[in-house]
Amino acid sequence: METKAGLGGYLSLWVFGLTFGLIEAAVVVYLRQIGGYGPDQLFPVMQSLDPGLEHIFSIERLREGATLVLMAGPAYLFSNRLFERFLGYALVFGIWDLSYYGFLRVFAGWPPSLLSYDVLFLIPTLWVAPVLCPVLISVSLVVFTSAYLLIAQRRMERSPSVLQWLLALLGAALMQLSFVNNADYYLEGGMPPKFSWLIFAGGYGVAAAAALLFLIQFTQQPKTRFF
Repeated sequence: METKAGLGGYLSLWVFGLTFGLIEAAVVVYLRQIGGYGPDQLFPVMQSLDPGLEHIFSIERLREGATLVLMAGPAYLFSNRLFERFLGYALVFGIWDLSYYGFLRVFAGWPPSLLSYDVLFLIPTLWVAPVLCPVLISVSLVVFTSAYLLIAQRRMERSPSVLQWLLALLGAALMQLSFVNNADYYLEGGMPPKFSWLIFAGGYGVAAAAALLFLIQFTQQPKTRFF
């Protein structure tokens, strides 16, 4: 029998995301210290200029992949409904990312501003963007998932339509493209600022519109008998 995700499970995702973000920030502080990178420098940015570091980047990619897999654990336990598990993962990811930047600011005084450029991922290549972009995405994930889960306590279950899923995926693909679009430039030693703002804005707008439309439609669902 399916049951709705409760407040305890929701709060547990917050605890996991916050503590995992702290761990992530601590790891980056250590990596920067070991690599000799200052708090105002990207880590890492010079892969093509230092082939001897390739094994380190391979390990870092494995760590990033393991991080993404690890977050699926609490999301899976959060609910036995597939869509709520997906939302649980999105919520953990958003909290983790926001707490990562928050703790990194506390530990190392970085980033100095939301327009500072950062290396987001290395899978499958370099993702580079101003900190504002992942923060905006993560805030949106936290707000959207929290709003849905709050409304879901009083409404009949509903999943996004095929069109809404396609729009959300299109938006996500455009945002991801904006992050990797200048990978070669940075791997060749280029320095910020260089970012495809128009592609990112278009992708974010499409994804946000699809999510907002779904939420509006969801509020019109019939109320459940019990709460």
